[in-house]
Amino acid sequence: MPVEKPVRPRRRMGILGIVLTSAIVGGLVGSAATILLAPRLIKVTPSGNTLLAPITNNFTEESAVINVADQDGKAVVEIKTTISSPDLFLQQEQHGIGSGFIVRSDGYIVTNNHVVENARQLQVILRDGAKRYDARVIGTSPDDDIAVLKVDAQNLPALGWGDSSALRVGQLAIAIGSPLGQQNSVTKGVISALHRSISVPDPSSGVTENILNAIQTDAQINPGNSGGPLLNSAGQVIGVNFAIEQAQAGPGLGFALDGNAARDIANQLIQTGHVNRPFLGVTYQQLDETAAAANALVVGAWVTDITAGSPAARAGIKVHDVITKVNSQAIDDLHPLKDVLRQYAPGTKVNVTIYRGGKSQTLQVTLGTHP
Repeated sequence: MPVEKPVRPRRRMGILGIVLTSAIVGGLVGSAATILLAPRLIKVTPSGNTLLAPITNNFTEESAVINVADQDGKAVVEIKTTISSPDLFLQQEQHGIGSGFIVRSDGYIVTNNHVVENARQLQVILRDGAKRYDARVIGTSPDDDIAVLKVDAQNLPALGWGDSSALRVGQLAIAIGSPLGQQNSVTKGVISALHRSISVPDPSSGVTENILNAIQTDAQINPGNSGGPLLNSAGQVIGVNFAIEQAQAGPGLGFALDGNAARDIANQLIQTGHVNRPFLGVTYQQLDETAAAANALVVGAWVTDITAGSPAARAGIKVHDVITKVNSQAIDDLHPLKDVLRQYAPGTKVNVTIYRGGKSQTLQVTLGTHP
């Protein structure tokens, strides 16, 4: 398969399986391998008195969560979608609920692509339902599960981006969104793991897409949280919540898209409406251990064709080479070449390790821009 051809990811569900976390109301279109249907949304009326402990001036975990919820929660929105049913006979409308967050005061909003995919109508609701806006899609990147929306408004509260490359396992993580339609719900936990690679099946195509560099958190995430921010204690966006992996019993694992990657993609979408893809210029066949052993080769991407004049051709990569590594990342079933390359911007220089004639060698390649 050509390395440059993106494979549509989307909808995730499941261990039961990876599940995309957009909610579905009465037949809502979420997105995930197996859509997790949200139960019927109900209105919850609190009863009784709740005593709150006084907030001290000390920087405690509790005060950090309260501050983030109070101040930064203002920039988190609920996204309601209207999607026409693909059923030609029933022609029913489906309604979905997801989350998003404002990144510019003039109305730019980041969310997941699977929240807005195929929607014919979008409505953005600010905290507490105080203001509602019709929204339009500025651009999407299905491979990265990122979309940018625009509403006609000014002076909106906006979130800033943190540096996800500086994250440490165990640090505080705060998720805000509309799980199961309960707007501006806040959950907190920690960064459980970094650089997770998870497989996301697409129920419509049967294709499985690998999402690399995902952030795992135990902050509770449910359908409806999709597209909402994962925040640090300073209220900065460090990830975009998008999936859960469900267990047989008890809470599942929550996953967020890497914040730095999401920021770069969102900025490109805002500026140009599309994302520039890196281009290597090879067609290849992925070799697993069985195929590699049967052909006296090694695990990796076995090159079957090279585009004339491409970065691969200029660097000296040849047909029948096996690409085994890009920089320090091994190429295997969990890390296909197309997914590993997707992490790099056009113009980036990378070291590509190839296996040729029984020996390994490393070539430097400057990635191009996908035609």
